[in-house]
Amino acid sequence: MVAEANNDISSFNPLYANDLGDSRAAQLLFQPLVWVDRYGKVENARSLAAKIEVSTDTTRYTITLRNWHWSDGVPVTAADVVYDWQMIARLGMNYPDYGSGGIPTLIRSITALDPTHVQVLLTRPVNPLWFIDNGLSQIAPLPSHAWSALSLARLYQMQSNPRFFTVVDGPMRIQRLDVGMDAVFVPNPHYDGPKPHFQRLVLTFVHGDGAALQQVEAGSLDFAPVPMELYGAVRHLPGLHLELLSPVSYWYYMSLNLQNPHVAFFRDVRVREAIQDALDQKAIIELVYHGFGNEVYTAIPPVDANMLAPSLVKGDYPVGYNPAKARALLGAAGYAPGQQGILEKQGQKLEFTVLMTSDSGEEAEMVVMMQAQLREIGIQVKLQEVDFGEMMEVLQNEPQHWEAAQLGTVLNPYPSGEEIFATGAGENNGGYSDPKMDRLIEASTDKPGLAGLYDYEIYAAAQQPVIFLATEKHLDLVSDRIHGVDGFSDGGLLAPDALYCTRGGESGVSP
Repeated sequence: MVAEANNDISSFNPLYANDLGDSRAAQLLFQPLVWVDRYGKVENARSLAAKIEVSTDTTRYTITLRNWHWSDGVPVTAADVVYDWQMIARLGMNYPDYGSGGIPTLIRSITALDPTHVQVLLTRPVNPLWFIDNGLSQIAPLPSHAWSALSLARLYQMQSNPRFFTVVDGPMRIQRLDVGMDAVFVPNPHYDGPKPHFQRLVLTFVHGDGAALQQVEAGSLDFAPVPMELYGAVRHLPGLHLELLSPVSYWYYMSLNLQNPHVAFFRDVRVREAIQDALDQKAIIELVYHGFGNEVYTAIPPVDANMLAPSLVKGDYPVGYNPAKARALLGAAGYAPGQQGILEKQGQKLEFTVLMTSDSGEEAEMVVMMQAQLREIGIQVKLQEVDFGEMMEVLQNEPQHWEAAQLGTVLNPYPSGEEIFATGAGENNGGYSDPKMDRLIEASTDKPGLAGLYDYEIYAAAQQPVIFLATEKHLDLVSDRIHGVDGFSDGGLLAPDALYCTRGGESGVSP
């Protein structure tokens, strides 16, 4: 199988994987303790944990491991779970997912009770659903018998060296990495899970959406994502078909810099609500995404219906396309038309500049439509194109002069907001801070059940800490000989056994 990778792979070690591409590559080699599927449900058949028992006070988790083996025949044991935890704890804030799911600060200890049982003790009671989905899912046993004598520095040095990863317990082994070109995986013959149906999996690093699709058409790639601006050009190509992938929990948003005094109007919730009410998400989905998209108005997209408050499932949002309501909100906030119809208050115009990446055609189309829709209610938006690296630098560097930025995020399996909207959170680029939001986020992670999560997402819809935007669904262009592409990409995880081809045994893909 041959697929295009979204970006070059720089690490096969789950301790150092700091983006989706690296995380997926590492997961092909190392089986997670808890596999959470695209719907936020633990898939027991793919998890190394056969059973998780939770104490009444929710501070003790006793995990029973499946009968599983490393590729050298050595059993996977509780000692390998403890070893992974020890490495994460030693990395501390250098661990890429530090803070997510309470890792590592929430954990008091992880102990091997015997070869097949692990005990996890927490420092305080929490919501077990949140901790299992977001915390324990990060743990992937590592081969302590092969690695324990190595320092963290040595593990870091070897993280992208295929020759180092000879002992794995996942479905694949890494055979070759050519930086900037491709990574070649082959099936792990000693894998205890469902076996892949192909001889090789090649992830090709193709730069440029058009180039990837051309390679699918030429037969050198088996499947690749379809940018919506190229949908019309590829929808009827012979020997190929478009496959609509099952939903992934993510959303696009406009981040607002609430710390920049030049756009202090963003701090007024009425202005933020008005911006949302002015955006016709249905029109954007039809014109930009060819109908393949979802309207998003809160921190949990509608594809996560099992995590969405019942009132929101029914569409009962406090915001939605309503230009008249948007104008009324801005009037109540003290804004009146000035020159050329641009609203202003005390001499300050309601205008701002949006940073957008220069490598996405559909994003450019969406932002232009948003610009026109906001102009209809008297808000002037200017656009500034930058490449993705430059945008990240602008967002992270001080002083922060940016005003708004077009971004996207992939959510954790349990989509609480501690990493996004809590005061001081790592992904809280705009500096949003609200005591009630902090309390609701804390309740969603501490109180059992989903009631706390429901309260958080309802409040986020009213607050609009960022402007939630219409989000596209994913389409792949696939060779007619390839089957199972949708099952292959299960949210942030890859399931190679879902893929098979009607002839040949090698595949190149673009997950």
